[in-house]
Amino acid sequence: MSKEKLSLFQPRIWAGRESVPTTSHPRKLRTQLQRSIFTSLCVAYALLGLQRPVQAQENSGNFSGPGPYEVSVSSVDEQGLIFIPSKPSSATSTKLPAVVFAHGLCGPAEKYSDSLTRIASWGFVVLANQKQEDCGVMNVNHPFSTLGNLFQLPVKFGDGVDFEQMSRTVEQNISYLATRSDVDADKLALMGHSMGGGIVLDVASRLAANQPGKVRAIISIAPWNGVKPTPSSVVNAVKAPILIFCSMTDALCPCSGEVSLTDTQGVLSGSITPAIPFLFGPDSSSSWHGGVLSIFNNAQNATLIEVRDVSHFTIMGVGDGEQMQEFADWAHGVSGLNFNRPNRQYSQIPTLNYSIAFLKATLAVDVQAGESVMNQAPYDQRFSAVKVSN
Repeated sequence: MSKEKLSLFQPRIWAGRESVPTTSHPRKLRTQLQRSIFTSLCVAYALLGLQRPVQAQENSGNFSGPGPYEVSVSSVDEQGLIFIPSKPSSATSTKLPAVVFAHGLCGPAEKYSDSLTRIASWGFVVLANQKQEDCGVMNVNHPFSTLGNLFQLPVKFGDGVDFEQMSRTVEQNISYLATRSDVDADKLALMGHSMGGGIVLDVASRLAANQPGKVRAIISIAPWNGVKPTPSSVVNAVKAPILIFCSMTDALCPCSGEVSLTDTQGVLSGSITPAIPFLFGPDSSSSWHGGVLSIFNNAQNATLIEVRDVSHFTIMGVGDGEQMQEFADWAHGVSGLNFNRPNRQYSQIPTLNYSIAFLKATLAVDVQAGESVMNQAPYDQRFSAVKVSN
């Protein structure tokens, strides 16, 4: 690839461009790595679960660490967990941009607390719904817990995969944020992981028709193209900029190809692929209807970033992804699913700092700083490719 500087990002939209593989930029990468290592040493224990308040510190400007805002966390009835940045004395605006976050299938919002706190520390109010978090225990290696939930499992799982319910909840979250006195209703974004990553695309497509301009940006991390309606079938209606992250080492929702996740349940051990139609309906596909790549290919204004050597959970992590790995271990305990642990050759997972940069630019919070970081993506060796819609 040519070593000329690539200016991929434009205010509010991405310029069309073919797939851009990453390339080495030795001096820049060394500097970035030094900054990343220094930042990780400084903040390794700064974000611990849901402590109130969480102290954040400003870093060198690439959004790879905590931002300049302290973050407090509380619960809002019928809405979920809300992460509120305390404006520093230098802040000039009385209103902040806001992000609605949608969790993965049966994934408690609290287990994303490090990641959501990180986003809030850069000046975004973040709201994460707490509905549809419990699918029950379905692991024969924990027989007493499983038997205790046996008759509730169909109800709990059915609630967990109620896609329309989560879509309605996300829309309610957006409406709620738009009424808050500390939120700029013209700077609202959607963000989701896994099932939530698919749902936010469905919601964005629906709002594009009913309330155009309501949502200014969408971030979809390891999106599940198995929710209904299938995101790849409706994403073309979305005009707001979309940032999608995926990984070919994600065993559940890879960028493309078949699901490779396995189940460990004694005599039931093996690939989960045969169970997909049983769990999610006969029209379900073991490749999730073309997967993440199909979503990207059908989108008008999207960027797809393929992250190297992360799992379905750690792609959403901050730092070395410790909290999200603990989430994966918890999910294994309740479901028996074997979420893989790819061997990473780097320590700092880049998904969230590029997500923050994207939000800074698309929501017109700090366009120059956001674009500057986004323009580094093609040179970042933690990515295997950066693709932009034509």
